[in-house]
Amino acid sequence: MNPKQVFEGGCLCGAIRYRATTAPIRGVICHCSMCRKHSGAPALAFVHFPADAFSWTQGEPARYRSSAIAQRGFCRECGSTVSMHERVLEDRVQIAAGSLDHAEQVQPDDHVWTEEQLPWLRIDDGLPRFTRNSSAVPSETPGGDD
Repeated sequence: MNPKQVFEGGCLCGAIRYRATTAPIRGVICHCSMCRKHSGAPALAFVHFPADAFSWTQGEPARYRSSAIAQRGFCRECGSTVSMHERVLEDRVQIAAGSLDHAEQVQPDDHVWTEEQLPWLRIDDGLPRFTRNSSAVPSETPGGDD
């Protein structure tokens, strides 16, 4: 992926827009029940952009504190899932991959929280799978895989 690439996206109604001026640090598909509730989807893909290469260009998501360590961002107008903000990952902004204008530009690196994956969801993409947290990033939630 070209590190000079620009990534833009936003919510369904356009009230929130953002831009990242470098390639994502990583991508992840999360199967936890909280991500399912937040998105209404059977799994939620996020891409992590460095905070210093990311900006909200129009509006900003409202945040819901879903736990002591994380907030989930959404549009107040249309309800779109936009972001995730974890205390331990303050150096980055986690953006819902589906909110990108061109989600085909990004690639997930792994699946996390597969112990909560819905039994009817089958994704045969060959990516590494972790029952809970990936060892690729720090986490404050219990049960990281090594």
